Amino acid sequence: MKARASLIALAIAITALALVARQLDWRAVLAVWAEVAWPWVLLTAVVNVANTWIEGLRWQTVLRASDIRIKAHRAFASMLVGTVGNVLLPLKLGEAARAWTLARIERVPLPTVMSTVVLDRIIDGVAIVPMLAVLLVAGVPLGLTLPSGRATAIGVLAAAVMLGLLVAGARRLRSRHGAGSGSRFAPHLESFGKGLATLRQRHSLARAGALALLSWCTRTVVVWSMFPAFGIAASPMHALLTLVTINVSIVVIATPGNVGTFELAAAAALHLLGAPAEVAVSFALALHLAEVVPTTLMGALTIWRLGLQLDRIGIAAAVAAESGSKEA
Repeated sequence: MKARASLIALAIAITALALVARQLDWRAVLAVWAEVAWPWVLLTAVVNVANTWIEGLRWQTVLRASDIRIKAHRAFASMLVGTVGNVLLPLKLGEAARAWTLARIERVPLPTVMSTVVLDRIIDGVAIVPMLAVLLVAGVPLGLTLPSGRATAIGVLAAAVMLGLLVAGARRLRSRHGAGSGSRFAPHLESFGKGLATLRQRHSLARAGALALLSWCTRTVVVWSMFPAFGIAASPMHALLTLVTINVSIVVIATPGNVGTFELAAAAALHLLGAPAEVAVSFALALHLAEVVPTTLMGALTIWRLGLQLDRIGIAAAVAAESGSKEA
């Protein structure tokens, strides 16, 4: 059912993109691509790979708080496998794929790794709040109407509630284990709760939060470095606005590899900033390719080097995601 919903979302996104494509002047599009400054596209791809390394460091921090001591390159390799999974599988199963990969190569409990992935994504999501605050302050210079202070306060409150519920859930898992240690699910619950140890360690949580902010700044640079490739004169604030628009869209409408949704959101943001439609769509496509192609190729190489099989990764990711949701 969920996979069908993801495919329906993909079909809708592609249909909408096709309708936009019909309105384009394709001679103008080809002219735009003929003038692309490719060194900037290459720089965008390199910075995006660097961001994947930073995301691996953030996850490594969460893992170490849970007594899973791994080297940075192991976390990076698993992140790359997750990228391949997100491109090929629906419902963001790449997140489960990276958990399964790390659990397999490091021989650590999968429930613990799954819970660290969940916490890692929440920390990353909460870190967008300061970025939204920056956009709110810069709203007047950008000439845009951004969310009101009340809406921002609601967003901050929602993030705080989310973290609070997660902490309460971790405590509840521990209390259940203490009260009913005879249950056959108790070891799995304890293992899942162990992955949330970062919430009980202020220094680990602070480090993970700092790396999440650094990742958002790096992702902003990714978008910003693509502007000169298409001759777009835009500030880092415009890049941040584009980045936030893309991320909000791909969360609301999740498609395999974010195909369609990513392009529509990025093109809409650029068009809002005054870029011609042909430039906006070309920019969106180039940005998506620069982000996905290098990391996907590196992920495929990682899968080959580790001796993994794509079909097994897909099945294992689905099982890991289902077991993780049950234990949560």
